[in-house]
Amino acid sequence: MDTEPIYELRDRLRAAGIAGTNLLSEDFRLKRAFEAFKPLETASPVFAKIGQLAQQLLSPDCQNPQGALLDTMTLVDAVICTLGAVDIQGEIEPAETTITVQDAGSMIVNAPYSTLKELLEALTTSGSGHYGYVCDTRQNHPELFRDYRVRYTLVQALGASYAELADNVADWLIEDNDRTILPLLYKDFDPAGKKDMARRVKVIDALAGADANDFYIRMLEKAQKDVRMELINALRHEPGNVSLLMDMSKTEKGKNKDKVFELLAEREDACVHEYFRELAKKKPETVLKHLRDTTADWASELVADICGRVIEQFDKADSPADTEKQDLSDIIQNVVRSIYGKGGADICECYRGLLARKDKINHLLKETWKKPKSDYEYDVLKRGVLHPQRYLYDAKAPDIEAALGKVLHHSLIVNPDTDLQTLAAELYQGKSAKDTNIMFLPAAITVKFLSDEDCVKWLEEQVTDKKILLPKFSSERMKAVTEAAAYVVWDKKERGYVLWGSNADILYPETKIVERPLKLSHAAGIMEWMKKHASERIDDILAQWMAQDDKELCKKYGEYFYKKTLLIPSNWRAYTSYMEKCDWQICKNLGVNYVKKKPGVSLWELYNWLTTLPGDKAAVMEETKTLCEMVRKGELKADRLKVDELENQMEDWSRRD
Repeated sequence: MDTEPIYELRDRLRAAGIAGTNLLSEDFRLKRAFEAFKPLETASPVFAKIGQLAQQLLSPDCQNPQGALLDTMTLVDAVICTLGAVDIQGEIEPAETTITVQDAGSMIVNAPYSTLKELLEALTTSGSGHYGYVCDTRQNHPELFRDYRVRYTLVQALGASYAELADNVADWLIEDNDRTILPLLYKDFDPAGKKDMARRVKVIDALAGADANDFYIRMLEKAQKDVRMELINALRHEPGNVSLLMDMSKTEKGKNKDKVFELLAEREDACVHEYFRELAKKKPETVLKHLRDTTADWASELVADICGRVIEQFDKADSPADTEKQDLSDIIQNVVRSIYGKGGADICECYRGLLARKDKINHLLKETWKKPKSDYEYDVLKRGVLHPQRYLYDAKAPDIEAALGKVLHHSLIVNPDTDLQTLAAELYQGKSAKDTNIMFLPAAITVKFLSDEDCVKWLEEQVTDKKILLPKFSSERMKAVTEAAAYVVWDKKERGYVLWGSNADILYPETKIVERPLKLSHAAGIMEWMKKHASERIDDILAQWMAQDDKELCKKYGEYFYKKTLLIPSNWRAYTSYMEKCDWQICKNLGVNYVKKKPGVSLWELYNWLTTLPGDKAAVMEETKTLCEMVRKGELKADRLKVDELENQMEDWSRRD
């Protein structure tokens, strides 16, 4: 059917509307367009209706030509909308994702549905590969997660059957830091719900903070289990919640009660201080447990007072019974754990008082120490309190001096109190340059870091054993250096150094992350010094210290890690990650040398190695080609390797996006 006449009729009707209805009887062009349209009247009822309206409009007897013109134009436009088509010359191109930044800084993304279809499906359904697809999309196309359709789906995905995906979604929403998601989180919230609602609270807590305090309190009335725990934790933002928390400390039970006490312990509040002081008269062990991680000034005073009483009790216990020994041992361990993070002169006296009795305390500990049921259980005597990004130091037998060395070191990370810094230097140095206590060397090094001192020369002196006739390098002292350095991390997001550690124990299994900004102006010099005493452990720390916005430094250490990788195939995963941090792009001989070191390498293992090499895919394929040619010519021995299969797999890999 030729629909051209209806378009001509529309144009003439619009012209008539502009010229005015007084000239309709003289508009021969409109009449001609109507005559051309007449054959279409039999095509459908709606076309017949257009013909009737046009006939009425052009009739000399039309009572209301203005209304008739509008009715005819409206119907013609409506019909043309159903017939519309666009014809553009050229090839079809995929629609682009548009991103708009609002005044408030949040982004609005409008992506084609074809781009989002798989992502939406992976977020809302369970199936093989869905988790990996979502994570890959998040890494490669994070902007898609700003699309309004995806944002709605992300809230639903907080209840995904695959818990790891649901947890990641919560972390991504927090990472995006976009408060415009809050209405979706509040909508249909169920305080008696399960983990999906607990994750909602976690995100609301991170994005809204104290602004959502009324919501937290209102939802607590019916909240249960995990949701209740998250709501209680969110009460920490509002100082005015102290009285509510004190009331809840009398009514909550189990882990919820522990959480209430934990929040109260963080408050610099006279009422809270008095509350704990009265509790300490009856239950000192309970107070020590709940003051473990706080750095509040009043908590230092209270813990120091309990420590003094425990030391007095210890001095009076000449020949305690076995049960009394165990009780005494337990409370001493609780004191050691509780002085973590506390500062001031009174706490320093606690350290000195416990160290003055170290031989007697160690004897008690050896008699009463209970080995943890698993490596994941908390044990302050052997591991301290904080853990670095990678666990470096060795666990030893229970020793009060070693434990206090670790606790002092970790306390400086969360609370660089001036009295603690002075104490660290005092306990390490002793009375002479040769009289140093290695147990307190990590704490002394951390003081140097905190003061932003150029300490390279001093560090070299500390790893030199001076107690023998000819001074020599001490590997044990170098371990102490790496223990201190392991807590220093370059923060790419903040573009600076931080003291970083995590804290989790059997009583408080929720991991707490500690991050304290650190100036460290002389980091490059310290790194060069550490490199002179290189080991795999130190290389790990060097990568952790890498300032990724310093291109010259990255190039220098990228080459360093590249050369190390040629020699150390046993730790290849770590070294490829180091090169990635440095944005190193050369992979020549990494595949060849790997096979030289491991002639019995399997196809799967070599494939995994090659696909993680630095550089673009062209460079990796060139290295693969060289490797395969050498194997075929017999220049490279590879007993289990099927070269043709390797080439096929690598070709498939190179063609992927």
